[in-house]
Amino acid sequence: MKSIAFQHFLPAFYRQILPKDILQIPILETKATCDQCIEVPKYKEHLKCCTFHPFLPNYLIGQILQDEQKTSSFVTETLQHKISKRQYVLPLGVVAPVRYQVEFNKMKSKYFGRKEEWLCPYYDRDQDRCGIWRNRGSVCTTFYCKSSKGATGKKFWKVALDYLSYVEMVLCEEALVQLDFSPRQLSDMLGYINRFDGKAAELKTDSLPLRLARELWNGYFDDQPAFFMKSLEVVKSFDKRQMEEAMGDLGYNLTAQMMKAGEIWD
Repeated sequence: MKSIAFQHFLPAFYRQILPKDILQIPILETKATCDQCIEVPKYKEHLKCCTFHPFLPNYLIGQILQDEQKTSSFVTETLQHKISKRQYVLPLGVVAPVRYQVEFNKMKSKYFGRKEEWLCPYYDRDQDRCGIWRNRGSVCTTFYCKSSKGATGKKFWKVALDYLSYVEMVLCEEALVQLDFSPRQLSDMLGYINRFDGKAAELKTDSLPLRLARELWNGYFDDQPAFFMKSLEVVKSFDKRQMEEAMGDLGYNLTAQMMKAGEIWD
């Protein structure tokens, strides 16, 4: 079996902005497959490791909406529902409701792969597969419960997660800056990611209060799909040089770590 370049694990538009050496890392994983989950019956077969609500960055949502003809109608309906119900759809991207995050972070080791209520909202039950696979986020891209390279392989995927998560945040932030959001507004939105506790009101409902939602959206509240498409346009305008500048020193270090970790596949 031949190795597969890392770029084929990613949404296609990353190819124009990420370093060639990163994109060309050769990977050969044969143990963990999503179509034939090796953790069944440890996990429930129709849940697998998809009992997780991923963060979807703003530009990836734009890509999902742009790919409407290639995207399951179930997914676009899910996003529309989340928008209409104010279910933590932020200019930064879509995050899990605080209630979900708190419960997940407290009990994930016990119920991961088993809890029906945690099934990813983008998982297509009718097709029994991921509905956003072409445009999935960093956590889903890099999660391997088993690796052909054992512990060393799992370490590679941890480094890849750190790298891709940073790439996501850089691109999200660049989109927000170019669409007139302030650093304070960005900071407010980051406070809704990976929560271990919540206020009483946040734990009672999965919807943001209307006034707060309008505040967070900074004038874009009434046409959120258009905003996500604009975020995608910002990201697609980047080239490799601009991306390198935006990544900064931390990005340089993460890139070096990624290249070092990728040596295991040579």
